[in-house]
Amino acid sequence: MNIAAVVVTFNRKELLLETLRGLLNQTRELDRILIIDNASTDGTQEQLRESGILENSVVEYCRLPENTGGAGGFSHGMRLALEGGYDWIWTMDDDVEPAADCLEVLLKYTNISECLNSTKIFTENNEVQYWEQYFDFATARLVDLKNASFENGKPWCSVNVTCFEGMLVSRNILEKVSPPDPAYFIYHDDTVFGIKASFYTNVIYVRDAVFYKKIYGYGATTKMRCYYMIRNTFRLKREVFATGYVGRASAFTNFLFFLNLAKLSITAVIDKPSLEIVKSLANGWIDGIRGR
Repeated sequence: MNIAAVVVTFNRKELLLETLRGLLNQTRELDRILIIDNASTDGTQEQLRESGILENSVVEYCRLPENTGGAGGFSHGMRLALEGGYDWIWTMDDDVEPAADCLEVLLKYTNISECLNSTKIFTENNEVQYWEQYFDFATARLVDLKNASFENGKPWCSVNVTCFEGMLVSRNILEKVSPPDPAYFIYHDDTVFGIKASFYTNVIYVRDAVFYKKIYGYGATTKMRCYYMIRNTFRLKREVFATGYVGRASAFTNFLFFLNLAKLSITAVIDKPSLEIVKSLANGWIDGIRGR
């Protein structure tokens, strides 16, 4: 069994080193670590060279000519992993660090799942991120169960979404689902990947496979995030329904979908009231409706 890690980075050279050291210290050694640099401007490549990371035979560095967002970075990295013939692909951002036994723990559950998610703990306050979630096809809303399964003593639970911060996926599933569409740029690229994967395997969330997340937060309200949050929710809905596995949307479910997006928009404006945020949301609505 050959396993490749795909790490996507952009302008976080110090945190990236912590991620890579965590990967190199795994109790189950990795066969390849693919670093996808989204055209960083902070001297990431120089830092990696000076640290000696690039001299490690397991590490492969790829610098993209432009910033393609998380979606583009993971898409490129997953394709490289497929071309390299790896059996399993482990994805992560540059602000997380896996516990030394994280991969070893995940591999214990590959007999029941070919798409597994890790538990994230914020280093700032030791808060465990709630991530037991289900995508509701009617509203395109993520329903949060607040890790109820773990609270009740279960070591893993089923979900129908995934997160590229610690996802382990088999080559078999990746070939069926395909790497994420770079057009997502950020937001929902991993959500739609998980939904599609759930049509072929039990997508699970593992309690004891731990990642430490160095930047606290659940997504700041920014112009970019607001735009992609709205536009990509339209894109996600179209892509998921286009699979043919979830039937057709009705007038009522479409109403619920628009209602959910309206709620997200209002919440964003309340959180950060500004004309720029309103314009970004409006552009997201326009491009989402038009299918751009």
